[in-house]
Amino acid sequence: MRYRIKKRLVPVGADEVVPEGEALVEIMSKEEYWKANHTKYQDHLLMKNLERAQYCRADLLKDCVIGTLVIPVKKELLGRPVVFGYYMDQSRLIFLDDSGEVGKILKEMERNQIFDKTCVSHILFEFLEYQVKDEIEFLQKYEEKLAAMEDRIMSGKRERSDVPGAILRARKELAKISSYYGQLLNVSQTLTENYNGLLKDEECVLFHLLSGRMARLTEHGKELREYALQIREMYQVHIDMKQNHVLSFLTMVTVIFMPLTLIAGWYGMNFKNMPELNWNYGYQACVAASVIIILIEIWYFNKNGWLKR
Repeated sequence: MRYRIKKRLVPVGADEVVPEGEALVEIMSKEEYWKANHTKYQDHLLMKNLERAQYCRADLLKDCVIGTLVIPVKKELLGRPVVFGYYMDQSRLIFLDDSGEVGKILKEMERNQIFDKTCVSHILFEFLEYQVKDEIEFLQKYEEKLAAMEDRIMSGKRERSDVPGAILRARKELAKISSYYGQLLNVSQTLTENYNGLLKDEECVLFHLLSGRMARLTEHGKELREYALQIREMYQVHIDMKQNHVLSFLTMVTVIFMPLTLIAGWYGMNFKNMPELNWNYGYQACVAASVIIILIEIWYFNKNGWLKR
């Protein structure tokens, strides 16, 4: 698929001849690109990078820019990302994509965006901008999700066994999305440096603006990761407090029945001259004494707040 840049992306027919030097955006599969371009160093480097792509990158070569984009899927951040490569020179921007995602993105841009410039670098800028156009809303919703998790922990409505897994997943997702923002920040900063002179000054300004936006998103992502860590620590404190309450309660029960253990041990010795053993009311007196001791202990502990949870 090929596009001209005329205020919008205009599809070019398969048989239509495009004048040499006219700005053109193309989508090719890796196989199509390799068949058409396999004689230069940048072609081999691009294919090599794409085969083992793990992160977003941009490489400034003598007369072109090559790179890869590894974009996490918002619906399943820990799942497999969308991976494709790109090549850009003075008049061409080529996307290497076997997934079909680039075509969907460009069609969406074709319907909704108007371009002031007709240069391919501006299209690359708009393409990168499009990847993060809804990120503020996404991060705000994620923050609300973490706040709801915090409320459920404090209210005790969430199952204990589910909380550690939910927090761990949130931290992994935020780590991945923060890393993605950091990678795009590196890409935009590399393009801003423009040490091969491929971009004009005004185009470098665009990528500088993108760098600022990506820096803010990266910082926001890190703040959410710290928030998730605080929630985990708060949950651990909450669990520790509950365990302390349980241990305190068991300690009180043990303390309450210790005098009865002493009484049982004392009269269990059965010495010959113990007068209570032959007393007709000895059993009733022992029971009454035990009950009185328990009631006095409960009253005393409750008065001092030791039985309150």
